[in-house]
Amino acid sequence: MKNAVAKIKLYGWRAVKLCLLFGLIELPQFALSLPKLLLKYVNGPIVYILTWMIFVGGYVAVTFILFTYLQRRHPERRIIWKPKGKEINTIIIGFIVLMAAKIIIGSFMTQQTANDAAIEKLFRISVNTSLMMVFMTAIAAPIVEELVFRGFLMDYFFTDQPVFAILLSGLVFGSIHSSTNLISWVMYVVMGIILAATYNKEKNLAASISVHFLNNLLPSVVMLLSSMQQLLK
Repeated sequence: MKNAVAKIKLYGWRAVKLCLLFGLIELPQFALSLPKLLLKYVNGPIVYILTWMIFVGGYVAVTFILFTYLQRRHPERRIIWKPKGKEINTIIIGFIVLMAAKIIIGSFMTQQTANDAAIEKLFRISVNTSLMMVFMTAIAAPIVEELVFRGFLMDYFFTDQPVFAILLSGLVFGSIHSSTNLISWVMYVVMGIILAATYNKEKNLAASISVHFLNNLLPSVVMLLSSMQQLLK
């Protein structure tokens, strides 16, 4: 009985910490609204410089906190290193599988997901915001999200049962992304599962970060070009 209570307390506290980490990785996004607020009081160029400093600095700080905390949990091993050899093959295979899954599941969708719609809307605010969104979606998000969803989540729960850890990571990843319907939710869950499986195979966060980066890069560039075409008319 005591062991059961102790486990409930342990995993309950880990769930709370995970929720706090989810909130932490969202904080730098508030910088996206700064130009609109500050332009009323401060000169234009200074506002944009300040916004970028807070935006990039926020993500650097969050990444440092997450990485340091995770490394302290496992001082006996590295959690991220430069991929090479079979790790690169795993990244390529993971990306191909991810793209195939998105194409197959996407063929059943009749409308854009709420998450993609929200991102596209932000891209169309201004040229500066579009550039910030590319940095966030293609660079910052893959790093901080992999640290949390793969690094921490899979380290907190089902540590001795990798299949369950992968499934849980995918379910949570899919659930925190805005889904329009069941099909879009399934798409994000499958994406999370593929990223989790990539990490589990190599135990190197650089592998899942790389797949996540490749997945986000092309849509970000396409949205940037599309928004630039409209904003610069």
